[in-house]
Amino acid sequence: MLRQVLTPSKENSTVSIPAEFYGMEVEVFVYPFYKDSKNIDDIFNEHLYAFGNFKFNRSEANNYE
Repeated sequence: MLRQVLTPSKENSTVSIPAEFYGMEVEVFVYPFYKDSKNIDDIFNEHLYAFGNFKFNRSEANNYE
């Protein structure tokens, strides 16, 4: 695993990938880093898993009309 905190100075920035990841599929997350009370779980809950108002309707999902 690689975790790197950096401050980009332009639109395109570069992150060096460790040699052991070469040839592997990797996943990259980019989100603002907060030095205060927010942590990675808070960020994920706010940005990636914001399904608080989502209601699943099984009948609607299986309706083939």
